[in-house]
Amino acid sequence: MTAAAKRIAILGGGIGALSAAFEITNTPGYDVTIHTLGWRLGGKCASSRGPDGRIEEHGIHGYLGCYYNAMPMLAAIYAELARDPSAPLPTFESAIRGLDNLQMYSWNEGVPTQFAGAFPRNALFPDPAQPGTLLGIESLIQRALAWFEALHQAHADHPHAGFIGHVVAAIAELAATAARGLADVADALLTAIGSLWHAAKHGIRALIGDDPQKAQIYTIIDWVLTLFAGVLADDVALRGFDRLDDENWSEWLARHGADPETIAAPIALNTVNLAYQYPDGDTGRPSHMAAGAYAHWSLRAVGYCGHAIYAFSAGTGEVVIAPLYKVLLKRGVKFEFFSKVEALHVNATGDAIESVEIGLQATLKPEFERYDPLIHVKDLASWPAAPLYDQLAQGNEMKKGHELPSGGYDLESWWTAWPTLTPNKVLTAEKDFDVLVFALSVGAVPYVCTELLDKSRAWREMVAALPVLQTQAMQVWLSKSYVELGFRPLLTGDNTALADTYARPLDGYCEMRHLLRYEDWPTANTPQSLWYFCDLMADPEPPPPFTDHGYPDRVRARVRTTMLGFLNKSIGPLMPLAINAGTGSPGDPKALDYSLLVDTRPVPGEGEARFDSQFMRANIDPTERYVASPPGSTKYRLRPWQSGFSNLVLAGDWTYTGLNVGSVECATMSGRLASHAITGAPALADIPGYPAALDAAAGLGPPPR
Repeated sequence: MTAAAKRIAILGGGIGALSAAFEITNTPGYDVTIHTLGWRLGGKCASSRGPDGRIEEHGIHGYLGCYYNAMPMLAAIYAELARDPSAPLPTFESAIRGLDNLQMYSWNEGVPTQFAGAFPRNALFPDPAQPGTLLGIESLIQRALAWFEALHQAHADHPHAGFIGHVVAAIAELAATAARGLADVADALLTAIGSLWHAAKHGIRALIGDDPQKAQIYTIIDWVLTLFAGVLADDVALRGFDRLDDENWSEWLARHGADPETIAAPIALNTVNLAYQYPDGDTGRPSHMAAGAYAHWSLRAVGYCGHAIYAFSAGTGEVVIAPLYKVLLKRGVKFEFFSKVEALHVNATGDAIESVEIGLQATLKPEFERYDPLIHVKDLASWPAAPLYDQLAQGNEMKKGHELPSGGYDLESWWTAWPTLTPNKVLTAEKDFDVLVFALSVGAVPYVCTELLDKSRAWREMVAALPVLQTQAMQVWLSKSYVELGFRPLLTGDNTALADTYARPLDGYCEMRHLLRYEDWPTANTPQSLWYFCDLMADPEPPPPFTDHGYPDRVRARVRTTMLGFLNKSIGPLMPLAINAGTGSPGDPKALDYSLLVDTRPVPGEGEARFDSQFMRANIDPTERYVASPPGSTKYRLRPWQSGFSNLVLAGDWTYTGLNVGSVECATMSGRLASHAITGAPALADIPGYPAALDAAAGLGPPPR
């Protein structure tokens, strides 16, 4: 007799949930159901299609070349999809595009100095068969030193090539030392950094003078060598990164010899900006980030595989989420859309989850067996910006709302006026699930896990230690190319502009014109360039009760004011021919010439009103806030098997993964760890970045299955 499949109920539809489902279903004998809010998947990585088939994101999304878990998983998804070669984006290689340049900015009294970060490509790729080969401290340092050498070669014709050569010569012995095997000569390498670099600093600084380009080169080298010195002196190879996490990143760098100018330089700030590490979301305050998480993330970033950064060839929904959904559906995973988790209930003995209350937002019409969430734009499976009402019994009533830009109720908002159906659906242990995977963001815990918080000190400490921060994003489509608008990338090649140290309050930007081919604009009114901007958004007050249905509109109005302020003050240094002074249009000479915005509405707007044709987003809901990594927080993160309840496993970038920085990579790692807790696969040693040996030595590994 064949044993009954073990029933797994996954709460949430983000990367952690989907990664867990993917890994669990790699092992036979598991019946998986995903319960998710609203009409689409992806969580913070959800994207959809708006007017003119345009791609609309939660923010700027992509992969880094150091995503040693997420990259192989995405490659495996495309291999399993086995798309027809004539289809759009048929392969993993076609779905992503490598980027090798990063625009960096330093600011002095509001005036930017721009510097190009060049990351020469290499032939490496994360190898699932040998997960440890690319993440050892020796390997990371050797690749960073190789990056130094490549950086020197890339600047051979640069006016400052002589200066760069002088500096690179000072570290040549480091490269030779590391090449002989770091494990045997760590002390020698530390000594070399001290004698060859720190001892040479005074003379090298004298060569810089007041040249900002030389200063940036200097700070890059000082930053990377300080990372080396820090991880070696603190014996990270044997004792791990976690022991550094009670210290702030900037204090750790200073303790290991970084100059104050280096700590304030764009290369050092890039990590904290990319990872949104500012208290209460206020980018005007000094950043706070756990030093171990900072060092781990930064070393990975300079130890990249292939390209330093990978952009998606279409939206995140098309490149990552829809393919993953299709693979899981083919494997037999069931999806319960329109399922809002209301509460988890603990059993009488306090050691397991007894039931889950789920508010149903909608039911299907009788003629539909399951909800089909996808639409097609330019032959790409995509996610719509609103539910597909024709499949829903309540569809006609839903369309009458005004909470979505296109009309209708926003079923992803916790402040929606749309009521859930009564009575609630109840999932019961042993009847509906054997194991429950909680894959909602930690921001939802105070609202749906009150009984768990009452029972568990560990849960209360975790929630208190992990801030969840609001973010804001904007996308603008322009009628001229960025060349016509005056943007000049410092390095050529892929010609995609990307930065994380631009002007506050939107210091992250990316020029995304490569997406336009997969949007559906009128021939006579097609944009020529597309810019994304994203950053944190300060929390001026605690969020109101969810019965305050007007709250999202008030926040959007505040964000609109912020975006217009940015466009009126900060576009000039980026695109000098996009402002009124550059086009000769009347109005504030520093402000964007709004006539450049592509507006296909029947009656296009004039002046700032034209901005309302563009896309902006305020990420304020508990499940879409960014999870920060402040000093002292790592020890409070729970591992996926440490829920304290026998039938509850955790997944999400807020759990302990060994990387512990909010990201697709961290969420993917957590999903893989959740699968290990349930199925035993993948092995912990096969999850790159997870400190399996250190955990085992400390008795923190999963209990016997």
